[in-house]
Amino acid sequence: MVMNMSWSTTGKKQAITKNETDEGKYALRKKELLQVIKQIQENNTSYLCLGIWGEPKSAKSATALDILTDEDIENDMKVMVFDFDNRAIDVKRNHYNNVENLIVYNPIVREEGSLVDFNETMNNARAFYQLAQEFLEEGKLKAVIVDGADKLLTDVCETYMRNKHGLDADTVMKAAPYVWGDRNTPYKNFLHKQILEMPCHRIVIAHSKDKYAGNPNPIGVEANWHSSTEDIFTATVKMSRDIRKNGATFTAMVEASARKPELIGKRIKVLSIEDGKVEWNGFPEIKAGEL
Repeated sequence: MVMNMSWSTTGKKQAITKNETDEGKYALRKKELLQVIKQIQENNTSYLCLGIWGEPKSAKSATALDILTDEDIENDMKVMVFDFDNRAIDVKRNHYNNVENLIVYNPIVREEGSLVDFNETMNNARAFYQLAQEFLEEGKLKAVIVDGADKLLTDVCETYMRNKHGLDADTVMKAAPYVWGDRNTPYKNFLHKQILEMPCHRIVIAHSKDKYAGNPNPIGVEANWHSSTEDIFTATVKMSRDIRKNGATFTAMVEASARKPELIGKRIKVLSIEDGKVEWNGFPEIKAGEL
């Protein structure tokens, strides 16, 4: 009888201890979960998470870089640009007087034959990301911009996939679905899970590409970032240009906006050139970080 009572008591104590441990783990996980949810909600409410796309030379980079205001410069705020497309550096020089608050860096390193050195390129990109984190901790980071998400996906990460599986341009399209994971995973790990989760304004820029639907002929155009990237944005803007005899007009169209749905479909003339006269209007809601 004594031994039976002893075993029964021990079993109850073990059950109680296990329950208390599980409850403690749940309480900690719940606290962490609520903090993550709160942070995501604050990011989506307080900061842009914007995708800008369109044809080449349609003022995509200039529209994004315009988020840096004179007040930001006075307060020594920074906008950091991952310039995979190697275009933002020209925009900074030609249109923003090389202002030091715009920190533009192209992380791409190439091997002989112009192929991307994936490891060195990503090491550079991660180091630049760490620098952005330092400015963020100091309260000096206004925004991060990834200019050339299509280059990150189809040039940098696809090179890694091709090298790993020995693919060339003729065989890559025939690769098995699991092979594409070796392109998509490093792209998503860096862009989605690091850059786009930062508590600051985030802008991603990409070119357009032809859109197909089981037909050899294109049926339109779409953004050349991974399709899952667009799911993260709270707003998307499509850029276009209309070149005429004596000038050109550059227009931004709001395709989606969770924060300002009343702007969906609105077209804004961001830049006009007429008889050599350049007039920059910009995109007021982007500049204010309110799209």
